[in-house]
Order: sequence, then C-alpha cells, then structure tokens
Amino acid sequence: MRHLHQAGCGCLAALSRRNLLGLGLGAAALAATGSATGPALALDEGYEAMLMKCIDPRFTTEVWKYMSSRGWQNKYSQFNIAGGPIAAVAPIFQEWRAAWEANLDISVQLHSVKRLIGMAHRDCGAAALAYGDRIKTDRAFETEMLGQGLRAFRDQALKRQPQLIVELGIMDLNGTVEAVS
Repeated sequence: MRHLHQAGCGCLAALSRRNLLGLGLGAAALAATGSATGPALALDEGYEAMLMKCIDPRFTTEVWKYMSSRGWQNKYSQFNIAGGPIAAVAPIFQEWRAAWEANLDISVQLHSVKRLIGMAHRDCGAAALAYGDRIKTDRAFETEMLGQGLRAFRDQALKRQPQLIVELGIMDLNGTVEAVS
C-alpha cells in the first residue's frame, strides 16, 4: 500500500482508535442533543417540492426567495444544470437527460416529493444554444421557446412520475416569475 503522506505529518495518528471513538461519541451526542447554537436536525420526512433550475448564478438568490415565498424554505430539493428544464428536453443536451431522470426518480423515492417546479429564466445562454441566438433579441420568441421547452419538460416528467404536480415558470432578471401553463 502506497502512502501519500509525509513522514511525521500526524494525520494518521489523529485517526487512532481512541480518537475515532471520541469523535464517534461526540457526533452521536451532537446528533441526539443538537449543537450549542441550535436544535438537532429534524428527521427527513420528505420534501414538498423538487426544483429544476439553471446554474446561472444571477438567479440563485431570486429563486431561493421564490421558493421560500411558497413556504418551502428547507423543504425542497433541487437539481441544477445549465439550461435547467430546457436541458432535460433540448436535443443539444441529450447526454444529460439520464442524470436528470435518475435524480428525479431517486428524489421522489427518497423524499416523497409531491411537486416538481421547472424554472427557466430570461437571458439564458443554454437556451440560446438550444433554440438559436434569436432568443437573445426577441422577447416574444424567447417566451414562446421557453414555454414550449417547459411544457415538454412537464410532459416528460409526468411520463416518469405521473403522480407529481408540475409547475412551470420563467423568471425575469428582476426575479418576477411568469407562470407557464
């Protein structure tokens, strides 16, 4: 067995049985009683929703505010990928689809997810790759293409998980969300 540590680095000594036993007892006590700064973590009793969104960091805070305004703060899981729900359906992103579908299935299985929120956004570079540069300059075209992609996303998700309630939206740069039916 090849060691990647320098002689005398001390990291292996920290993993002695005595130190590991103490670490394990400390972790068990913390889990049972909570930390000095707050209560123990609640049991996972499922999430209300799963959010599928783009990786664009301009929308991280606004999407969090939106989900929190729905009463779902810390009650939703999320899957982020370039293009968000558009990536799940656009042919250019076909190779990503299996990862999304597996994640959706395991989220429903492990967390009893009831709703799926598909959130696209304005000025999305991945959407421009999927639907062409016109999406950057023609807002009506952008709305139509994002809407088509979101509806295809809903159809695809419901084929896999027909019990889900699927909600769709397009987030503007200012954080407002336009519902897509």
